[in-house]
Amino acid sequence: MPTVRLTAKYVDNIQPPEAGRTEYWDKSFSTDSSLPGSFGLRVTPNGAMAWVLMFRVDDPTNPKRKKQRRMTIGGYPAYSLSAAREQAREMLMLAGQGIDPVDAKAAKKVSVANEQTVGGAVELFVERHARRHNRPSTAKEVERVFNAYVLPRWSRRPLSSITPADVENLIEDRVSAGHGYMANRLLAHVRKFFNWCIERRWLAASPAAGLKPPAKEQSRDRVLSKDEIVEFWRGCNELGWPFGPALQLLLLTGQRRDEVARMKWSHLDLDEGLWTLPKQETKADRQHEIPLSPMALEIIEAVPQNSDFVFTTTGRTPVSGFSKVKVRLDILTGLTDWRLHDLRRTAASGMAEIGIAPHVIEKVLNHVTGQISGVAAVYNRHAYRREKADALNAWSRALGQILSPSGDNVVNIM
Repeated sequence: MPTVRLTAKYVDNIQPPEAGRTEYWDKSFSTDSSLPGSFGLRVTPNGAMAWVLMFRVDDPTNPKRKKQRRMTIGGYPAYSLSAAREQAREMLMLAGQGIDPVDAKAAKKVSVANEQTVGGAVELFVERHARRHNRPSTAKEVERVFNAYVLPRWSRRPLSSITPADVENLIEDRVSAGHGYMANRLLAHVRKFFNWCIERRWLAASPAAGLKPPAKEQSRDRVLSKDEIVEFWRGCNELGWPFGPALQLLLLTGQRRDEVARMKWSHLDLDEGLWTLPKQETKADRQHEIPLSPMALEIIEAVPQNSDFVFTTTGRTPVSGFSKVKVRLDILTGLTDWRLHDLRRTAASGMAEIGIAPHVIEKVLNHVTGQISGVAAVYNRHAYRREKADALNAWSRALGQILSPSGDNVVNIM
Protein backbone atom coordinates (compact mmCIF):
# COMPACT_ATOMS: atom_id res chain seq x y z
CA MET A 1 0.00 0.00 0.00
CA PRO A 2 2.04 3.04 -1.19
CA THR A 3 2.21 6.22 0.88
CA VAL A 4 2.54 9.27 -1.37
CA ARG A 5 1.96 12.99 -1.33
CA LEU A 6 -1.42 13.20 -3.02
CA THR A 7 -1.88 16.17 -5.32
CA ALA A 8 -4.53 16.86 -7.95
CA LYS A 9 -1.96 16.25 -10.70
CA TYR A 10 -0.77 13.01 -9.10
CA VAL A 11 -4.34 11.71 -8.84
CA ASP A 12 -5.10 12.56 -12.48
CA ASN A 13 -2.07 10.52 -13.61
CA ILE A 14 -2.85 7.37 -11.60
CA GLN A 15 -3.33 4.33 -13.83
CA PRO A 16 -5.63 1.41 -12.90
CA PRO A 17 -3.82 -1.66 -11.55
CA GLU A 18 -3.76 -4.81 -13.67
CA ALA A 19 -5.23 -6.92 -10.89
CA GLY A 20 -6.65 -6.33 -7.44
CA ARG A 21 -7.10 -2.89 -5.99
CA THR A 22 -4.44 -0.39 -4.96
CA GLU A 23 -4.73 2.20 -2.19
CA TYR A 24 -2.61 5.36 -2.19
CA TRP A 25 -2.32 6.82 1.34
CA ASP A 26 -1.78 10.55 1.76
CA LYS A 27 1.52 11.48 3.48
CA SER A 28 0.11 14.71 4.89
CA PHE A 29 -2.33 12.73 7.01
CA SER A 30 0.18 10.05 7.97
CA THR A 31 2.60 12.60 9.44
CA ASP A 32 0.05 14.92 11.12
CA SER A 33 -0.42 13.78 14.73
CA SER A 34 -3.50 16.01 15.09
CA LEU A 35 -5.25 13.80 12.51
CA PRO A 36 -5.17 10.29 13.99
CA GLY A 37 -6.10 8.41 10.86
CA SER A 38 -5.14 7.50 7.32
CA PHE A 39 -6.71 9.12 4.28
CA GLY A 40 -6.22 7.81 0.76
CA LEU A 41 -7.52 6.89 -2.66
CA ARG A 42 -8.67 3.39 -3.64
CA VAL A 43 -8.23 2.45 -7.34
CA THR A 44 -9.70 -0.71 -8.93
CA PRO A 45 -8.70 -2.45 -12.20
CA ASN A 46 -11.76 -1.03 -14.00
CA GLY A 47 -10.59 2.52 -13.23
CA ALA A 48 -13.07 3.31 -10.45
CA MET A 49 -11.63 5.61 -7.76
CA ALA A 50 -12.94 6.37 -4.28
CA TRP A 51 -11.61 8.27 -1.25
CA VAL A 52 -11.22 6.13 1.88
CA LEU A 53 -10.49 6.83 5.54
CA MET A 54 -9.00 4.57 8.22
CA PHE A 55 -9.31 5.55 11.90
CA ARG A 56 -9.76 4.22 15.41
CA VAL A 57 -12.73 4.88 17.65
CA ASP A 58 -13.77 3.82 21.15
CA ASP A 59 -15.12 0.29 21.35
CA PRO A 60 -18.46 0.44 23.23
CA THR A 61 -18.03 -3.19 24.30
CA ASN A 62 -14.61 -2.56 25.83
CA PRO A 63 -13.83 0.99 27.07
CA LYS A 64 -10.14 0.10 27.45
CA ARG A 65 -9.58 -0.51 23.76
CA LYS A 66 -10.26 1.14 20.42
CA LYS A 67 -11.56 -0.55 17.32
CA GLN A 68 -10.30 0.13 13.81
CA ARG A 69 -12.88 1.44 11.34
CA ARG A 70 -12.83 2.04 7.63
CA MET A 71 -15.22 4.16 5.58
CA THR A 72 -15.64 5.36 2.01
CA ILE A 73 -16.02 9.12 1.76
CA GLY A 74 -17.07 9.28 -1.88
CA GLY A 75 -16.00 8.70 -5.43
CA TYR A 76 -13.53 10.60 -7.55
CA PRO A 77 -14.01 12.91 -9.48
CA ALA A 78 -17.41 13.56 -7.83
CA TYR A 79 -15.37 14.44 -4.72
CA SER A 80 -12.28 16.51 -5.47
CA LEU A 81 -9.08 15.95 -3.48
CA SER A 82 -9.63 19.10 -1.41
CA ALA A 83 -13.28 18.29 -0.72
CA ALA A 84 -12.43 14.71 0.28
CA ARG A 85 -9.62 15.92 2.59
CA GLU A 86 -11.99 18.35 4.28
CA GLN A 87 -14.57 15.62 4.73
CA ALA A 88 -11.90 13.32 6.18
CA ARG A 89 -10.88 16.00 8.71
CA GLU A 90 -14.51 16.40 9.82
CA MET A 91 -14.88 12.63 10.24
CA LEU A 92 -11.69 12.42 12.32
CA MET A 93 -12.87 15.28 14.51
CA LEU A 94 -16.02 13.28 15.25
CA ALA A 95 -13.88 10.24 16.08
CA GLY A 96 -11.85 12.36 18.48
CA GLN A 97 -15.11 13.30 20.25
CA GLY A 98 -15.99 9.65 20.68
CA ILE A 99 -18.54 9.64 17.82
CA ASP A 100 -18.21 6.90 15.22
CA PRO A 101 -18.22 8.71 11.82
CA VAL A 102 -19.65 5.60 10.09
CA ASP A 103 -22.68 5.62 12.37
CA ALA A 104 -23.01 9.40 12.05
CA LYS A 105 -23.01 9.16 8.26
CA ALA A 106 -25.72 6.47 8.32
CA ALA A 107 -27.81 8.54 10.73
CA LYS A 108 -27.49 11.56 8.45
CA LYS A 109 -28.79 9.52 5.51
CA VAL A 110 -31.80 8.42 7.55
CA SER A 111 -32.43 12.04 8.54
CA VAL A 112 -32.28 13.20 4.92
CA ALA A 113 -34.70 10.44 3.90
CA ASN A 114 -37.14 11.43 6.65
CA GLU A 115 -36.99 15.07 5.56
CA GLN A 116 -37.39 14.23 1.87
CA THR A 117 -40.96 14.79 0.73
CA VAL A 118 -42.65 12.80 -1.99
CA GLY A 119 -43.00 15.97 -4.04
CA GLY A 120 -39.28 16.70 -3.86
CA ALA A 121 -38.35 13.11 -4.66
CA VAL A 122 -40.73 12.98 -7.64
CA GLU A 123 -39.22 16.17 -9.04
CA LEU A 124 -35.75 14.61 -8.88
CA PHE A 125 -37.03 11.31 -10.30
CA VAL A 126 -38.52 13.01 -13.34
CA GLU A 127 -35.45 15.15 -13.91
CA ARG A 128 -32.71 12.58 -13.24
CA HIS A 129 -34.35 9.38 -14.38
CA ALA A 130 -37.41 9.82 -16.61
CA ARG A 131 -35.94 12.59 -18.79
CA ARG A 132 -32.48 11.03 -18.99
CA HIS A 133 -33.47 7.45 -19.78
CA ASN A 134 -36.71 7.78 -21.75
CA ARG A 135 -37.89 9.39 -24.95
CA PRO A 136 -39.31 12.92 -24.41
CA SER A 137 -42.88 11.74 -24.99
CA THR A 138 -42.48 8.95 -22.41
CA ALA A 139 -40.91 11.28 -19.85
CA LYS A 140 -43.75 13.74 -20.38
CA GLU A 141 -46.29 10.99 -19.74
CA VAL A 142 -44.50 9.91 -16.55
CA GLU A 143 -44.58 13.50 -15.30
CA ARG A 144 -48.27 13.81 -16.21
CA VAL A 145 -49.21 10.64 -14.30
CA PHE A 146 -47.45 11.81 -11.13
CA ASN A 147 -48.94 15.30 -11.39
CA ALA A 148 -52.44 13.93 -11.96
CA TYR A 149 -52.64 11.09 -9.45
CA VAL A 150 -49.71 11.01 -7.00
CA LEU A 151 -48.78 14.55 -6.04
CA PRO A 152 -52.31 15.77 -5.16
CA ARG A 153 -52.31 13.14 -2.37
CA TRP A 154 -48.71 12.77 -1.26
CA SER A 155 -46.76 15.85 -2.35
CA ARG A 156 -46.03 17.18 1.16
CA ARG A 157 -45.80 13.85 2.93
CA PRO A 158 -42.39 12.51 4.01
CA LEU A 159 -41.22 9.86 1.61
CA SER A 160 -40.77 7.35 4.43
CA SER A 161 -44.39 7.81 5.59
CA ILE A 162 -45.94 6.15 2.51
CA THR A 163 -47.29 2.71 3.37
CA PRO A 164 -48.39 -0.25 1.23
CA ALA A 165 -51.98 0.65 2.17
CA ASP A 166 -51.46 4.15 0.75
CA VAL A 167 -50.26 2.70 -2.55
CA GLU A 168 -53.09 0.18 -2.69
CA ASN A 169 -55.69 2.90 -2.08
CA LEU A 170 -54.12 5.07 -4.78
CA ILE A 171 -54.34 2.26 -7.33
CA GLU A 172 -57.81 1.06 -6.29
CA ASP A 173 -59.24 4.54 -6.82
CA ARG A 174 -58.31 4.28 -10.51
CA VAL A 175 -59.91 0.82 -10.70
CA SER A 176 -63.11 2.10 -9.05
CA ALA A 177 -63.23 4.92 -11.59
CA GLY A 178 -63.24 2.32 -14.36
CA HIS A 179 -59.68 3.08 -15.43
CA GLY A 180 -58.09 -0.34 -15.07
CA TYR A 181 -55.46 0.23 -17.74
CA MET A 182 -54.33 3.47 -16.06
CA ALA A 183 -54.31 1.70 -12.68
CA ASN A 184 -51.78 -0.76 -14.08
CA ARG A 185 -49.66 1.99 -15.59
CA LEU A 186 -49.83 4.03 -12.37
CA LEU A 187 -48.62 1.07 -10.33
CA ALA A 188 -45.74 0.51 -12.76
CA HIS A 189 -44.65 4.17 -12.52
CA VAL A 190 -44.96 4.27 -8.73
CA ARG A 191 -43.04 0.99 -8.34
CA LYS A 192 -40.23 2.32 -10.54
CA PHE A 193 -40.17 5.56 -8.50
CA PHE A 194 -39.85 3.79 -5.14
CA ASN A 195 -37.16 1.43 -6.46
CA TRP A 196 -35.25 4.48 -7.68
CA CYS A 197 -35.52 5.98 -4.18
CA ILE A 198 -34.16 2.74 -2.68
CA GLU A 199 -31.13 2.96 -4.98
CA ARG A 200 -30.43 6.38 -3.46
CA ARG A 201 -30.91 4.98 0.06
CA TRP A 202 -33.81 7.30 0.76
CA LEU A 203 -35.90 4.24 1.53
CA ALA A 204 -35.07 0.83 2.92
CA ALA A 205 -38.02 -0.92 1.26
CA SER A 206 -40.65 -0.15 -1.36
CA PRO A 207 -44.27 0.28 -0.22
CA ALA A 208 -45.27 -0.94 -3.70
CA ALA A 209 -43.45 -4.25 -3.34
CA GLY A 210 -45.65 -7.29 -3.82
CA LEU A 211 -48.60 -5.41 -5.31
CA LYS A 212 -49.89 -6.98 -8.51
CA PRO A 213 -51.48 -5.12 -11.44
CA PRO A 214 -55.18 -4.90 -10.51
CA ALA A 215 -56.64 -5.07 -14.01
CA LYS A 216 -56.33 -7.85 -16.51
CA GLU A 217 -55.12 -6.49 -19.84
CA GLN A 218 -55.89 -8.16 -23.10
CA SER A 219 -54.08 -7.52 -26.33
CA ARG A 220 -56.33 -5.54 -28.61
CA ASP A 221 -57.28 -7.21 -31.87
CA ARG A 222 -59.38 -4.35 -33.25
CA VAL A 223 -58.89 -3.73 -36.94
CA LEU A 224 -61.00 -1.53 -39.13
CA SER A 225 -63.31 -3.28 -41.53
CA LYS A 226 -63.31 -2.32 -45.20
CA ASP A 227 -66.41 -0.17 -44.73
CA GLU A 228 -64.81 1.52 -41.72
CA ILE A 229 -61.65 2.19 -43.71
CA VAL A 230 -63.74 3.98 -46.34
CA GLU A 231 -65.43 6.11 -43.65
CA PHE A 232 -62.10 6.81 -41.96
CA TRP A 233 -60.52 7.99 -45.22
CA ARG A 234 -63.50 10.18 -46.03
CA GLY A 235 -63.36 11.72 -42.56
CA CYS A 236 -59.66 12.48 -42.99
CA ASN A 237 -60.43 14.26 -46.26
CA GLU A 238 -62.94 16.40 -44.38
CA LEU A 239 -60.46 17.13 -41.59
CA GLY A 240 -57.97 18.46 -44.14
CA TRP A 241 -54.38 19.48 -43.49
CA PRO A 242 -52.47 18.87 -41.27
CA PHE A 243 -54.26 16.09 -39.38
CA GLY A 244 -56.11 14.50 -42.29
CA PRO A 245 -53.05 13.52 -44.35
CA ALA A 246 -51.08 12.61 -41.21
CA LEU A 247 -53.75 10.10 -40.16
CA GLN A 248 -53.98 8.70 -43.67
CA LEU A 249 -50.23 8.05 -43.60
CA LEU A 250 -50.69 6.09 -40.38
CA LEU A 251 -52.85 3.62 -42.27
CA LEU A 252 -50.71 3.63 -45.41
CA THR A 253 -47.33 3.14 -43.72
CA GLY A 254 -48.21 1.28 -40.52
CA GLN A 255 -45.93 3.54 -38.48
CA ARG A 256 -46.60 4.97 -35.02
CA ARG A 257 -48.56 8.17 -34.46
CA ASP A 258 -45.68 10.18 -32.98
CA GLU A 259 -43.30 9.02 -35.70
CA VAL A 260 -45.62 10.37 -38.40
CA ALA A 261 -46.36 13.52 -36.40
CA ARG A 262 -42.61 14.31 -36.12
CA MET A 263 -41.88 13.62 -39.78
CA LYS A 264 -39.46 16.18 -41.22
CA TRP A 265 -38.73 17.13 -44.81
CA SER A 266 -35.07 16.48 -44.03
CA HIS A 267 -36.01 12.84 -43.30
CA LEU A 268 -37.56 12.42 -46.74
CA ASP A 269 -36.01 11.57 -50.10
CA LEU A 270 -38.95 12.08 -52.42
CA ASP A 271 -36.92 11.19 -55.51
CA GLU A 272 -36.05 7.80 -54.01
CA GLY A 273 -39.45 7.46 -52.35
CA LEU A 274 -37.86 6.87 -48.95
CA TRP A 275 -38.58 8.11 -45.43
CA THR A 276 -35.67 7.56 -43.01
CA LEU A 277 -36.40 7.78 -39.30
CA PRO A 278 -33.31 8.56 -37.17
CA LYS A 279 -32.85 6.18 -34.24
CA GLN A 280 -33.72 8.86 -31.69
CA GLU A 281 -37.13 9.27 -33.33
CA THR A 282 -38.11 5.61 -33.06
CA LYS A 283 -39.45 3.62 -30.12
CA ALA A 284 -37.06 0.79 -31.02
CA ASP A 285 -34.06 3.18 -30.78
CA ARG A 286 -32.66 2.23 -34.19
CA GLN A 287 -32.74 3.87 -37.62
CA HIS A 288 -35.72 2.78 -39.67
CA GLU A 289 -36.28 3.13 -43.41
CA ILE A 290 -39.85 3.26 -44.72
CA PRO A 291 -40.28 3.03 -48.51
CA LEU A 292 -43.10 5.31 -49.65
CA SER A 293 -45.75 3.97 -51.97
CA PRO A 294 -47.04 6.18 -54.81
CA MET A 295 -50.18 6.94 -52.77
CA ALA A 296 -48.08 7.97 -49.75
CA LEU A 297 -45.86 10.15 -51.95
CA GLU A 298 -48.90 11.82 -53.48
CA ILE A 299 -50.19 12.73 -50.01
CA ILE A 300 -46.83 14.11 -48.85
CA GLU A 301 -46.17 16.08 -52.03
CA ALA A 302 -49.54 17.84 -51.60
CA VAL A 303 -48.53 19.15 -48.16
CA PRO A 304 -47.36 22.81 -48.01
CA GLN A 305 -43.69 23.20 -47.09
CA ASN A 306 -43.70 25.97 -44.48
CA SER A 307 -41.45 24.32 -41.88
CA ASP A 308 -38.97 21.47 -41.55
CA PHE A 309 -41.85 19.59 -39.92
CA VAL A 310 -44.18 18.12 -42.53
CA PHE A 311 -47.18 18.33 -40.21
CA THR A 312 -47.25 21.45 -38.06
CA THR A 313 -49.62 24.22 -37.04
CA THR A 314 -46.97 26.52 -35.56
CA GLY A 315 -44.09 26.12 -38.00
CA ARG A 316 -41.83 25.38 -35.02
CA THR A 317 -43.23 22.18 -33.49
CA PRO A 318 -44.91 19.02 -34.81
CA VAL A 319 -48.67 18.65 -34.63
CA SER A 320 -50.18 17.62 -31.32
CA GLY A 321 -53.62 17.31 -29.77
CA PHE A 322 -54.57 14.05 -31.47
CA SER A 323 -57.13 13.18 -28.77
CA LYS A 324 -59.28 16.18 -29.72
CA VAL A 325 -58.84 15.41 -33.40
CA LYS A 326 -59.93 11.82 -32.76
CA VAL A 327 -63.18 13.11 -31.21
CA ARG A 328 -63.82 15.27 -34.30
CA LEU A 329 -63.09 12.34 -36.58
CA ASP A 330 -65.50 10.08 -34.67
CA ILE A 331 -68.25 12.66 -35.17
CA LEU A 332 -67.47 12.98 -38.88
CA THR A 333 -67.35 9.22 -39.51
CA GLY A 334 -69.60 7.64 -36.91
CA LEU A 335 -66.83 5.15 -36.05
CA THR A 336 -66.86 3.79 -32.48
CA ASP A 337 -64.65 1.71 -30.19
CA TRP A 338 -61.38 2.30 -31.99
CA ARG A 339 -58.02 3.95 -31.33
CA LEU A 340 -55.48 5.56 -33.60
CA HIS A 341 -53.08 2.72 -32.82
CA ASP A 342 -55.62 0.35 -34.41
CA LEU A 343 -54.61 1.85 -37.77
CA ARG A 344 -51.17 0.28 -37.34
CA ARG A 345 -52.77 -3.08 -36.58
CA THR A 346 -55.11 -2.67 -39.54
CA ALA A 347 -52.15 -2.05 -41.86
CA ALA A 348 -50.33 -5.12 -40.52
CA SER A 349 -53.45 -7.29 -40.83
CA GLY A 350 -54.09 -5.98 -44.33
CA MET A 351 -50.58 -6.86 -45.44
CA ALA A 352 -50.93 -10.35 -43.95
CA GLU A 353 -54.25 -10.84 -45.74
CA ILE A 354 -52.69 -10.15 -49.14
CA GLY A 355 -49.86 -12.62 -48.49
CA ILE A 356 -46.96 -10.53 -47.14
CA ALA A 357 -44.58 -12.72 -45.12
CA PRO A 358 -44.70 -12.18 -41.33
CA HIS A 359 -40.98 -11.33 -41.05
CA VAL A 360 -41.36 -8.63 -43.71
CA ILE A 361 -44.37 -7.14 -41.90
CA GLU A 362 -42.25 -7.03 -38.74
CA LYS A 363 -39.57 -5.15 -40.64
CA VAL A 364 -42.16 -2.68 -41.92
CA LEU A 365 -43.38 -2.14 -38.33
CA ASN A 366 -39.78 -1.92 -37.04
CA HIS A 367 -40.32 -4.84 -34.67
CA VAL A 368 -37.68 -7.36 -33.57
CA THR A 369 -39.83 -10.28 -32.43
CA GLY A 370 -41.18 -13.55 -33.69
CA GLN A 371 -39.61 -14.44 -37.00
CA ILE A 372 -36.37 -12.47 -36.48
CA SER A 373 -35.26 -12.18 -32.89
CA GLY A 374 -32.44 -12.91 -30.48
CA VAL A 375 -29.05 -13.70 -32.01
CA ALA A 376 -30.54 -13.78 -35.50
CA ALA A 377 -31.67 -10.18 -35.09
CA VAL A 378 -28.18 -9.12 -34.03
CA TYR A 379 -26.40 -10.71 -37.00
CA ASN A 380 -29.09 -10.15 -39.64
CA ARG A 381 -28.34 -6.60 -40.82
CA HIS A 382 -30.26 -6.93 -44.08
CA ALA A 383 -32.38 -3.78 -44.35
CA TYR A 384 -35.15 -5.50 -46.35
CA ARG A 385 -35.71 -2.24 -48.25
CA ARG A 386 -36.89 -3.98 -51.41
CA GLU A 387 -39.14 -6.38 -49.51
CA LYS A 388 -40.60 -3.53 -47.45
CA ALA A 389 -41.20 -1.49 -50.61
CA ASP A 390 -42.98 -4.42 -52.26
CA ALA A 391 -45.11 -4.95 -49.14
CA LEU A 392 -46.13 -1.30 -48.76
CA ASN A 393 -46.81 -0.93 -52.49
CA ALA A 394 -49.01 -4.03 -52.40
CA TRP A 395 -50.84 -2.72 -49.32
CA SER A 396 -51.30 0.65 -51.03
CA ARG A 397 -52.87 -1.04 -54.06
CA ALA A 398 -55.14 -3.13 -51.84
CA LEU A 399 -56.15 -0.02 -49.91
CA GLY A 400 -56.86 1.78 -53.18
CA GLN A 401 -59.19 -1.04 -54.18
CA ILE A 402 -61.02 -0.77 -50.87
CA LEU A 403 -61.38 3.00 -51.16
CA SER A 404 -62.28 3.10 -54.83
CA PRO A 405 -63.19 -0.19 -56.48
CA SER A 406 -63.75 1.71 -59.73
CA GLY A 407 -60.10 2.84 -59.75
CA ASP A 408 -60.74 6.58 -59.28
CA ASN A 409 -58.12 8.72 -57.51
CA VAL A 410 -58.65 8.32 -53.75
CA VAL A 411 -56.19 10.99 -52.59
CA ASN A 412 -58.13 14.15 -51.84
CA ILE A 413 -56.82 15.93 -48.77
CA MET A 414 -56.94 19.63 -49.54
